[in-house]
Amino acid sequence: MAKSGLMTKRIPTLLGVFILVGGLIAGVVLVNNRQGIESKAGPTASPKNIKISNRGSTTFSVSWTTDIPLTGLIKYSEDPTKINTPAGDARDQISGTSQGYSSHSVNVTGLGANKTYYFLIVSGSGSYEDNGKPFQVRTTPQAISPPEDVIFGKVVGGAGEPVNGGIVFVEAEGGETLSSITKADGTWRLNLANSRDKEGKILTYDAQKALLSIFVQAGNAGTATALTDTSKDSPVPDIILGKNQGFVDVVSLAANLEATEAGATSRAGFQLVMSQLELSEQLEATSAVKILNPAVNGEIIATDLPEFRGKAPAGATLKLTVETPTQITQIVTADIDGNWTWTPPQKLPQGGQILTAQYTDGNGETRTITRTFTLLSSSGLPAFTATPSANPVMTITPVPTVATTMPPTNSEELTDSGGLETTVSLVLLGIGLLVFGRVAKRKYHLK
Repeated sequence: MAKSGLMTKRIPTLLGVFILVGGLIAGVVLVNNRQGIESKAGPTASPKNIKISNRGSTTFSVSWTTDIPLTGLIKYSEDPTKINTPAGDARDQISGTSQGYSSHSVNVTGLGANKTYYFLIVSGSGSYEDNGKPFQVRTTPQAISPPEDVIFGKVVGGAGEPVNGGIVFVEAEGGETLSSITKADGTWRLNLANSRDKEGKILTYDAQKALLSIFVQAGNAGTATALTDTSKDSPVPDIILGKNQGFVDVVSLAANLEATEAGATSRAGFQLVMSQLELSEQLEATSAVKILNPAVNGEIIATDLPEFRGKAPAGATLKLTVETPTQITQIVTADIDGNWTWTPPQKLPQGGQILTAQYTDGNGETRTITRTFTLLSSSGLPAFTATPSANPVMTITPVPTVATTMPPTNSEELTDSGGLETTVSLVLLGIGLLVFGRVAKRKYHLK
């Protein structure tokens, strides 16, 4: 009977041990499951090429791309601690359903003038922020809008097929970026009169001579760049994916650049004639010297200290130049693996830029290849990175694979998918029973 009593006293101790071990095992399983959920989002779900456009007194737009078609929206708020107001993709807002795209564009309207808003990007099942903090954007001061100046055009593929869902970014000289999405027939349109300057004021531009820089981001379908002016913007000639096109007269372009007060700055973005770009692309295609970052002409970069990278024969010497108001030049040598890198010693200004790589080929002739790119970072906007993915927030929520109806004004808060609370509870319970068992055992021995 004494033996039976002893076993009875030991039951809490044994139970505590079992619960403690079980809690630890459950915690490991739950944490592993959580990591598995996050890894499924992986790099393919991470938003890339994040860009703000259409910034006005009551509006702004956010666009990004993903490696695979996914549902996407943003959540925004004036309070960075309570970001819960949703805004869906522009196409979803029209259709009333949430669908998957590889190019995403969200238009936010009805905002207050001259206010800062914070937002997160919800891509697939993951929620993403800007290096550990919410993205932010400030609306412009209230202003009386001038009469509409609608410009339009069409984006097509290499075989002439219309490109649906491509995002068209347009910048007038001295203005911030405007954007529009192509329709099923490849057409797009936007109001150029909505352009703002860097201070948020209504942009003043020449209705016949202002240069327009156009960049098309069509996700997996590719990109394109084009240069035109306001005399050829209604319509803009068809833009072909994979091409760098110019629709302005070279002589007129040079004259405009010399005539503008900001000619030195504008020249960095617009002075290259498109035929020269095409020759450069042909040379690079057959040469051992390559520029890998920026990867394509017209690429958007969101850091003012970019790292330029490329390939060349091992030991080859290149002269790299960035055309800015103050030209920056550096001599680099390819390493034994044929890789070269260079980061400028000073921050680059926002806007269009040109990188040139000059080298001597096997015949002793001097060759030059070029790459155009656009810097987006500025004091008024977050410094988005074009190529690396955004950082995921530790909030995951399931997303159905079928199209679902998107609520027009709000949706449920994203909830944490972790298992930490369950683990802690089980461990504490186990420890409590273990202590209770030991105390009971001690009292039994004292008796």
